[in-house]
Amino acid sequence: MWNRSTISLLALGLIHAGFVSVAKGQDNVTNATAPHAPPGYVLIEEDQWHKLADEPDRHMGRARESFLMEDTRTAAAELRKAAVHVKIAAGHATGRGKAALLRSEHELEHTARRVGEGAVRSVEELDLASARALHALSDYQYINAAEAWRKREARLAGQYMRAAANNLERAAARTDATMRAATAVVVKDSRLISGRLVEGTGFVIDEVGAGIEAIGHQLERVGTAVLPRTPPR
Repeated sequence: MWNRSTISLLALGLIHAGFVSVAKGQDNVTNATAPHAPPGYVLIEEDQWHKLADEPDRHMGRARESFLMEDTRTAAAELRKAAVHVKIAAGHATGRGKAALLRSEHELEHTARRVGEGAVRSVEELDLASARALHALSDYQYINAAEAWRKREARLAGQYMRAAANNLERAAARTDATMRAATAVVVKDSRLISGRLVEGTGFVIDEVGAGIEAIGHQLERVGTAVLPRTPPR
């Protein structure tokens, strides 16, 4: 069984989705004992995976821009690329995190199909699907941050905490001014703490726990504004 701290993530369909750069750098992995990806997969080291944390939001942003320019083909393709990232995260999540990510992956695919068919008339539908996916990703990353911190894996906790804060802020961008302002305060504090954790210096144990807890509480608040009342058909 591979140790979680060294296991490579198996990313399904990234090459076909257009993430060619993700596969690069694997050629020098020649150790016979190292994990190998089955056909159709690429291997991504966990530390490298954190560098892709911003990719879903980038693809959703490109989808939005393309939709506003009436380029529905590109908009749909970008939404599907975002859905791939959400699907990969779901593959490594459990419990509520897994369920939420799978719902968001389905919604992004559903929205992409509707965009491609010309059935989406307002950019608001894209914005809401994006907000829900970002909220699900943030919640998944928050859970991982809390678990890593419980094990006192400071650097990993910091990486997940930073990703959770970033995606929480992006999800809240689709809410009202009061919610955005409250989220900004939590995110600012979270970034300071996560930076110290990643650097390995200057963090206070009680502050880390409180910071992670604050993200959890704000996730609940933002969720009341962006989560769907009924699943997409």
